[in-house]
Amino acid sequence: MNAVIIYDECDFAAKVNAMLEHAAHRTDETTHWSVKPWRVDMLKLPPAAEAAEAHLIVLAVRQVQSLLPWLVDWLERWTTCRQVQEAALAVWDGGNADTRSARATPELSQFAGRHGLSLIFNDNTLVEDKSSMFVSDLHEREVSLSPTLQHILEQPVRDYYQHWGINE
Repeated sequence: MNAVIIYDECDFAAKVNAMLEHAAHRTDETTHWSVKPWRVDMLKLPPAAEAAEAHLIVLAVRQVQSLLPWLVDWLERWTTCRQVQEAALAVWDGGNADTRSARATPELSQFAGRHGLSLIFNDNTLVEDKSSMFVSDLHEREVSLSPTLQHILEQPVRDYYQHWGINE
């Protein structure tokens, strides 16, 4: 599978590449990602052959909003030459709380809809919310007593099990 990572910081590209490799290993040992990392200034150039064959375009950037004019123009040109019809567009900001509101911009959502692309974005807030709810539920279950457990705990302790051992 082919992926193009458009990044503004090297560590973002490295993290996305590691995530793709990790996902490939978890799903199928025969799956391998051919990843081409491109700096955001590559958006000023026409899409290259690597992009035309991409199954996934990942925008690994801190501020999607600041790239929109170049990005939408580049993506429009990419759709005319893309060879993979089931391609997807992903936006990954590293889970930065400062950029959460800019991740799935209406422009990118509309673009994806017009061109039949899946739009994927990391939503750490959703994961954090779900995990905090899960932890809260677990804690509630730990401290509460079910009626059955309450009944068992209220029973007097009896010594009925004396001499039940194999050696007694």
